[in-house]
Amino acid sequence: MASAVAVLLKESWPGVKVIGVEGVDQACMKAAFEAGKPVPLDYVDVFCDGTAVTQVGEFTYEICRSLLDGIVTVSNAEVCAAIKAHWDGLRVIPEPSGAMSLAGFLKEERDGLVGRDEKVLTILCGANMDFAKLAEVSREAGIDRRRDRSWRFLIPEEKGSLAGLLADLPEGVSILDLQYGRTSRDPQAPVLTLDVPIALEGEFMAWIEKRGAKNADVSDHSATRFRVVPFTPSLFENPLFVEVEFPERAGALLGFMEAISPVSSLCYFNYSYTGERVGRALIGLDFDGKEQLEDCRSAVFGQAGKTVRSVKEVLIDALV
Repeated sequence: MASAVAVLLKESWPGVKVIGVEGVDQACMKAAFEAGKPVPLDYVDVFCDGTAVTQVGEFTYEICRSLLDGIVTVSNAEVCAAIKAHWDGLRVIPEPSGAMSLAGFLKEERDGLVGRDEKVLTILCGANMDFAKLAEVSREAGIDRRRDRSWRFLIPEEKGSLAGLLADLPEGVSILDLQYGRTSRDPQAPVLTLDVPIALEGEFMAWIEKRGAKNADVSDHSATRFRVVPFTPSLFENPLFVEVEFPERAGALLGFMEAISPVSSLCYFNYSYTGERVGRALIGLDFDGKEQLEDCRSAVFGQAGKTVRSVKEVLIDALV
């Protein structure tokens, strides 16, 4: 497509700039440009399956080399953001490869490489979208790599420590994902994915530095991306797992946690923001004794439930 479009546009408008777009991990044309000839890639990512090519053809390479004014490489997340932009603006859902052109433009615009008065044409094509893939596209489209990062925080194993960490976050920072499972006696290491507005980046990083060595950026860890939440059941005393549904508004889930923290410690926490009006979390509560567990069932849930929509006990016997 890049070669054909370049031939057409350059013939009609010789001064036009034509930019090719490739996926970061399938950039065979860029590799050919750098090598001076078509060369095979050792690895090709297939998320954008319509452009997953190991090596460009000789004829196509010669046309692109003579007519293209540059090549932009985009990540899968940037392609997903472009798919969302097509949906928001046109109510169409292109396949990943079909959204690459817009993804390249959005990247160039974000980096200040497109002038305000420049006329820009992007190509929209391809509707071969697997319905099952929409969930991944939606999840990736909601992540802004400049703002959303995942951090592992070390906290003491004591009642209310996680609630205290959440309450201490700078105002304006939102929690997108929380992964935690008890794997040792002390300390604990929950992973939080946070949305930090650009205007608050300085304040947030100052808060991070104030915590010293008690945190680490784990945004690119495979365990974070695949939401691996390990836990060690032998460390649980009297566990109770509950599914909590709460309004997606500031303070709702934190209010529940603060209500139960005096009588229970957390041994498991699994929450991910989905964009709905309600949030859902699977929480493991651990009690010092059976009596405290029963008291929590009858009394504390009623009090804590005032800040959430529902608290439902879940059987996790097979896991613990």
